Amino acid sequence: MNFKKNIEDICTRLDGVDLFGVAPIERFLDLPENKRPTNLLPDAKSVIVLASQVFKILTDKLSVSNKVGEISYRDIYNAHNETVINDLRQTGYRVARYLTNKGFTSINLGQDLTDYRTISSIFSFKYAAVAAGLGVIGKNGLLITPIYGPRIKLTAVITEAPIEPDAVNAEDPCQDCNICIKVCPSGALKEPEQDQRVNHNRFVCNSYYTASGGCGLCMSRCPR
Repeated sequence: MNFKKNIEDICTRLDGVDLFGVAPIERFLDLPENKRPTNLLPDAKSVIVLASQVFKILTDKLSVSNKVGEISYRDIYNAHNETVINDLRQTGYRVARYLTNKGFTSINLGQDLTDYRTISSIFSFKYAAVAAGLGVIGKNGLLITPIYGPRIKLTAVITEAPIEPDAVNAEDPCQDCNICIKVCPSGALKEPEQDQRVNHNRFVCNSYYTASGGCGLCMSRCPR
């Protein structure tokens, strides 16, 4: 049975997804055991990653300024995000239900799985998206896709169904670009060391984001 084509049909029919990819479970073996998909579904065979764009016109207007009387686009941006995330959750549920009804146990993971004690996730959507060929992790620590850059939201479905995987994207979107590092107001982003892909202090980032009421410059200023 062509699961992949049917999943694509679900995503297209519901119109809540712009990109989707599939990763085989073997691509997660480098992760710690408690971060692997099999920690949530022991007999998992595939991870399906769904992505929807966040409108660039809204991210371009994000600002850390809180001047009295200045127009704030953050409320509009947040409302837009909520709509995107809700659509993704609905589509992820429909995909998981379809596979479950075909006899393959599946779990749709919603959107936010962050453990705020460590500011880390019990399952990384970004890692899964890289494994599914949707993009690569940039110097800003965000998934960067060829079409939408970092302006996306993600969700995932873990399933026991064996589904044809997508090729991993090997493109380096950052190369010599350091814009996100230069504009980061908290200093949480640094030039990666020789053995690093990202040099991001998530605790500094989260503290600044919370104290200032938001940020997002590493996303909005990304030229991709």
